[in-house]
Amino acid sequence: MFLKKDNLLKELPIIIGISIYAYFINSYSGNIGVIPIDSFGFFDTGQSVLKGKLPIRDFWIFTGLLVDYMEAAFLFIFGNNWNSHLAHGSFMNIIGTAGLYFFLREINLKKKYVIFYSISFATLCYPVSGTPFAYIHSYIFSLLAIFTLIVAIKNKNNFLWFIFPFLCFFSFLSMQTPSAFILIILFFVLISHFLQNKLSKNFFTFLIGCITSLIFLILFFYVTKTPIINFIYQYILFPLTIGEARITNDAMAFIELSEQINFKRIIGEFKLIHIFLLPLAVLSIRGFKKNQGIKNKINFTIIFCSIAFIFNQLITANQIYIFSLIPILAAMLHYNLNKIDINYKIFYLIIFVVTLSTFKFHLRFNIDRKFLDLENVDKSKAIEAIQIHKKFNNLRWISKSDEPNNEIKILKKALKIIHEDKREKSLITHYNFIATILDKDLNILNRWYLTDNNTHPGKNHKYFAFYKAMVNKNIKSNNVKVIYILSQKNEIKFENIKIYFTNICFESKTIIQKRFSSHKIINCKS
Repeated sequence: MFLKKDNLLKELPIIIGISIYAYFINSYSGNIGVIPIDSFGFFDTGQSVLKGKLPIRDFWIFTGLLVDYMEAAFLFIFGNNWNSHLAHGSFMNIIGTAGLYFFLREINLKKKYVIFYSISFATLCYPVSGTPFAYIHSYIFSLLAIFTLIVAIKNKNNFLWFIFPFLCFFSFLSMQTPSAFILIILFFVLISHFLQNKLSKNFFTFLIGCITSLIFLILFFYVTKTPIINFIYQYILFPLTIGEARITNDAMAFIELSEQINFKRIIGEFKLIHIFLLPLAVLSIRGFKKNQGIKNKINFTIIFCSIAFIFNQLITANQIYIFSLIPILAAMLHYNLNKIDINYKIFYLIIFVVTLSTFKFHLRFNIDRKFLDLENVDKSKAIEAIQIHKKFNNLRWISKSDEPNNEIKILKKALKIIHEDKREKSLITHYNFIATILDKDLNILNRWYLTDNNTHPGKNHKYFAFYKAMVNKNIKSNNVKVIYILSQKNEIKFENIKIYFTNICFESKTIIQKRFSSHKIINCKS
């Protein structure tokens, strides 16, 4: 077993080297440009946790609960600045890469190949975003759950059986999908395994892990005084309406599944994944007939989970973030081909295609920043974000929506006005770093403010009343006197915001046309 202490100590220098690479490749990528709604999505919410305002309990989120608390931990340990925010994403890149390394060594792939596939994974995984992103957190924790279950079955390791449920919880509490799809698949793997092995000692260890992780979740609700009803509405019921709308092609859906079911999306955009997935499937089907035991479980678990990741990618409105499946599937194909008599040149071909894929997507996503919609933006015009505030050290600011000098000018003015306003205030923005930079509690209402029921219930949504009551409670209990709106070219309109409030009137003032405004709460005229 590779996970024995002696083996770990021998490979420690390699693990450290790969971890350093995983950290710095993510930091390098993450410092190139921003897309405010995603790049800062967990920055201020992490700061809010440190200020005692908690997600689900005090403000609306519909995903990323664990990510908020992890962000708070990084801000607490390393300081409330950009580099701490970026370190969070880099840490997750290390966790995912180390998990793959351990898994591939556990299935006895040669060390030199494991290093190669791990470096490819580290290049293609978190650096596409760079900063904390709920889908990628869930993706990584899902992969760790997959690897852990396979090795737990293979080695009958009680420790892995115990931690497996925790990884499942971490995945789901990061993002409901792809975790839900993966957990369904792993549930059937579990059922199959325990039916074949009856109620082994491992089953009771697994059961203890499930009960313990559930107790921790209940304790979390109790200690943080988070109402379970809030969790059910925000984290279960509302997200289900988003997924249902996309799958059933509801007119209000931001993206419809039927639009994604075409040759270009399914085959064209994932072709370099299919290059390894399809031959792996063929080999697995052939091996299934030979009843190859654990090898069959490994293969089919990886194959079905890869299909689930692709399906989840199709029903999301995000750029593709699963190209790091390429080195995983290539490694699994490599593992299977090791078991049969085949021309060694095939392995060179696999290495060549993975190398080519890694360079291609590194340039496109990590350098050109396609994930941030910056692929066609001239990055040479980026400006050092330290001009906004010293806490933005190392970030090169450029976004798709505005010329960087103008955007920075607007942000500096907004920071000054908000900082000098001593009233209790709330900020509605997708520049979710203002509270962190100013080290203030700005009584945020949501993580994001998109319309059409995509980030919170809109006026005609069946859960709007619950959402509206929560918003009003936030404003009144915190004695908010003024609401500021800071947006990119009118992306957040006050007429869409004021419907949240009951019996509240405003005196509005435009500070920067279509970008920055204040809305003082006043007594309503009878």
